[in-house]
Amino acid sequence: FTATMHSHAVSRPYHRIQSRQIQIHLFVSYILFFFSSHQASGALANDLLDKFAKLNRGAENKDVKAKSDSLKKESHHIHPVERENRNEYRNQPADGNADLDKMWSQCKCPANDPNYYNHGDNQSGFPSARMAYLISVHNKRTIHDGAFLLKALMETSHPGNTAIILIHVDKRVGVASREDDSSQDEENKNKFLYDDSPLKKYVDACLATPLCTRVDGSNSNENATILEVSSHFSPEWSKWSMNDPTLWAMDYLSHHPLLQRAQSRNMTSPKLSWDVFINLSGDTLPVISAQRIAQLFEPNQGPLGNTNFVTSSSCVTGLLPTSIYDFPNGWMKRVHYFQRHIPKKLSYVDLTTGEYLIDDEIDIYFGSQWMALTRDFVEFVVRSMDHPNGLGNVLKDSMVNTGVSMTDETFFATMLMNSPSFEHTLPVLNEVGALARFPTMYALRYERMDENTPNAWGEFRSVEPLYDVPPKFSKNTDGEAAAKPWGPYFLGVYDLGNIRDSGAIFIRKVSSTVDENLVNMLPVVRKSESPRNLDLPAWEWDELPDINWPSLGVKIKDPFVWRYYDEAKEQKENDYNNE
Repeated sequence: FTATMHSHAVSRPYHRIQSRQIQIHLFVSYILFFFSSHQASGALANDLLDKFAKLNRGAENKDVKAKSDSLKKESHHIHPVERENRNEYRNQPADGNADLDKMWSQCKCPANDPNYYNHGDNQSGFPSARMAYLISVHNKRTIHDGAFLLKALMETSHPGNTAIILIHVDKRVGVASREDDSSQDEENKNKFLYDDSPLKKYVDACLATPLCTRVDGSNSNENATILEVSSHFSPEWSKWSMNDPTLWAMDYLSHHPLLQRAQSRNMTSPKLSWDVFINLSGDTLPVISAQRIAQLFEPNQGPLGNTNFVTSSSCVTGLLPTSIYDFPNGWMKRVHYFQRHIPKKLSYVDLTTGEYLIDDEIDIYFGSQWMALTRDFVEFVVRSMDHPNGLGNVLKDSMVNTGVSMTDETFFATMLMNSPSFEHTLPVLNEVGALARFPTMYALRYERMDENTPNAWGEFRSVEPLYDVPPKFSKNTDGEAAAKPWGPYFLGVYDLGNIRDSGAIFIRKVSSTVDENLVNMLPVVRKSESPRNLDLPAWEWDELPDINWPSLGVKIKDPFVWRYYDEAKEQKENDYNNE
């Protein structure tokens, strides 16, 4: 009931409802609550909602009926376990109280629900990819928010479709345990950030649930997600080391014995252990369920299948990487690379043909650090890094030796765009820049950045206000400052309209310390309305309210407190009397 009412409450400030309709709504809400508390059947609840719609028939305000329909859809389509999970997301404070601790102490993956396979809307028959994820966290905020990301991936995916989740914790934070560490290192205040975090609590809960997770060969259940936490690198912003966690995860996926291209023990036909690799920062959230993501990326039928995505919404050329030559002369990114004599001609071994190419012109392309890649391309990158004369190794040496910055935005995009054997895996766009096979999608990941403002063509892209960090943000994040002037900026409910229009799979930056509403709302889950042929125009994005930044901006005022008002008034009178 709470889950169904939430979407109704979101849109309430944006519509006017007549008093009679409010009374009807409250009456039906009470009846629904009564029956839900007595385990009323879904049919009875839907019947009441039908009556609610009929009562509103002919009313001038058609939005009320639309809300009724929305309630009915969510009541019917949200899986019972998923409904319970989403209830726990909502209205939870971010200060780690007892209720929130309880949420992190349970791993409610669908496989842990004994009734999951009895529901006809669990999408188990739909073709899906097997997904591999990397979540990178580096400070108190991303570790805390990473717990919401992990929970969303674990608890909205059909068993077996989230094959592996790797979590990399910045080495400067580490994964030290209070129980195992006997040293008194008071200087390292970040030493136990992970050990004290909700992310660690939730990881432990999942690892203690064999139906949900496995570590190495400790569990023969092939549908359980491999979940591992490591801390190997200390990435420095703008340095090559930003690529280290991603390359480590690629190497892990390519060489781990359990993840090789072999026939599954319990399958009659060959089955890859994973199909798609997606790397995410801890302050990311999926817009849609992990199960829907797996369906979209299914290699044979999914509209995103067999496609390499290496950009975000802030890239000036959209879903395709931007050539350094596309930036005009004098533009910062182009100048920076050309000053260091990049791009340049490189000599390397083409691992596809075995030919040694001498002084081959390698064009530099800009994309994003956060990507979704096919297994073939991931393994190609790993081979090219393992081979001393592979393109990956040679390109890395060239970038490191010249001290060029932003390699996390250029290395993988340049590898992809200079590898002819993967040309067919580039996104194919329609005339308006959307993905041709999925025309509602304009970006893999939605984010707000002004690094291209004014952009390479002298145009300003950002005209809307920005979320600033609240006064308590510094305390809750252990002293973290606001976002860099060029972004990425934090997202909130006023960005929902743009998120909806982008068709993005993921959004970033999201933090429960800035606007917990997005954490409560996402991911959107729609079950049985989703089609087998993936051509139906109704999608989860349609569930998002079309909320945008007010045209005149937003001014936040501190809450009014009478005591402060009286004290100020008294002080003013005293000052007047003293004069």
